[in-house]
Amino acid sequence: MIDLQIKDYFPVGYIAKPHGLRGEMVVEVEEGFEDILLDSEYLLLGIEGGLVPFFISEEGINFRTDTSFSVTFDDIVEADLVRSLCGCKIYLNKDAIREEETGDEFNELIGVKVFDGVKGELGEIVRVDDFSGNIVLTIEHGDHEASTGMA
Repeated sequence: MIDLQIKDYFPVGYIAKPHGLRGEMVVEVEEGFEDILLDSEYLLLGIEGGLVPFFISEEGINFRTDTSFSVTFDDIVEADLVRSLCGCKIYLNKDAIREEETGDEFNELIGVKVFDGVKGELGEIVRVDDFSGNIVLTIEHGDHEASTGMA
């Protein structure tokens, strides 16, 4: 049995709404995870404090925009079941994302704990974004995320 420790994963999106009457749903995700998601056999949803895998049907994931796609899960064929999943966060394994990274020198910071001299531990770096040379670190602290630029 695989032990899914939520600390090894972080949220990249959520189930937004049902689409149609046959179990299809619209998912909103952060930009940049398209390749990882397209290669996935399942999505991990956060349900009642744990991670639950839902296997993607043969139709696969169909991106509508860089941050939105539609998907159908095996065995979920009714809109009522999809409605019960709306709002659930989608998680990806931190290690899988590190492997997918392009090799940018700052991506090595993912997983590093950040400390403040007064407040102590602030959290762990879960993402590094490069906005035209402006490096932004996303730090996860408990159930919250905060972003900060590098000076």
